[in-house]
Amino acid sequence: MSIQVFRLSNCVGDEVAILDWGARLCSWSTRLGSGKRNIVLGYQDILKYQQDPYYLGAVVGPYANRIGHGKLKIASRTYQLEQNEGNHHLHGGVSGLHHVRWQYCHSTRSQLSLRYLQQDGVGGYPGPVNYKLEFELEDCSRLWVRMQAEVGQISLVGPTFHPYFNLAADTISINDHYLQLDAEHFAVVDDAGIPTGELRNVKDSQFDFRCARVLADTAVDHNFVVGGSLKQSAASLISPDQHLKLAISADYPGLQLYTGDYLSTPFTPRQGLCLEPQFFPDSPNQIGFPFHFSQPDKPFEATLCYQLDK
Repeated sequence: MSIQVFRLSNCVGDEVAILDWGARLCSWSTRLGSGKRNIVLGYQDILKYQQDPYYLGAVVGPYANRIGHGKLKIASRTYQLEQNEGNHHLHGGVSGLHHVRWQYCHSTRSQLSLRYLQQDGVGGYPGPVNYKLEFELEDCSRLWVRMQAEVGQISLVGPTFHPYFNLAADTISINDHYLQLDAEHFAVVDDAGIPTGELRNVKDSQFDFRCARVLADTAVDHNFVVGGSLKQSAASLISPDQHLKLAISADYPGLQLYTGDYLSTPFTPRQGLCLEPQFFPDSPNQIGFPFHFSQPDKPFEATLCYQLDK
């Protein structure tokens, strides 16, 4: 089965490649000095994305992150979502948005629109849900990802974007990157990655990235409480040589940091890290965690922004 590649570019030398399979960001090449640097981890052979177990560069959902035991209650009805990570549900299940072919709508040199209609019951989710994605690459090296969804009945919608970033030119590890998170609290999780319900202060912990510091060997796969504003960066990643800085903002209240510790062949552990704007994991089953159900008269919208500075 073939995969179509869509390419966006701007006047300052950025080139972005997006696949119709999973709406995946498979590369972001930027001009740096007299050369180019790709900041997104990806396969050399694009057909490998069809069997990719890491959600590499994909739009994931309908609901990003984990839902405990795949249990989703809406009003008086309980839905059983696919259990694809042990007894739990992760990133929409095996039939999630990362594992479908998105349909082309429109494109220009710097913009791309894709859509996907998910039928009722796929992955256990109520539907149908009509998704629309818009990518825009601005001349200031800013990539916008706008996500919309219209539902046929009340449903849980909360996808995110899942690229693995590595801003370094000559290393396969993210350990020497600098990271800053605008977050004072993180969600405590159990051994299966399911939140306990506690939001703990980052002070005096390995999760304190309020001031930029080198990642070193800190292993993280946790959700952080961020401001949820497009006017303020939730996270900033700086290359070891400090030639590149990637700032991420979104109108989601949470951001998952995953340091890629479980990457394996053809990659290596910690070859890239994910910064995923989202609702909190397992929010429908946690008292006080922010999320909302989408309804026919209240469609879903979220905007993510990736600003690359040199």
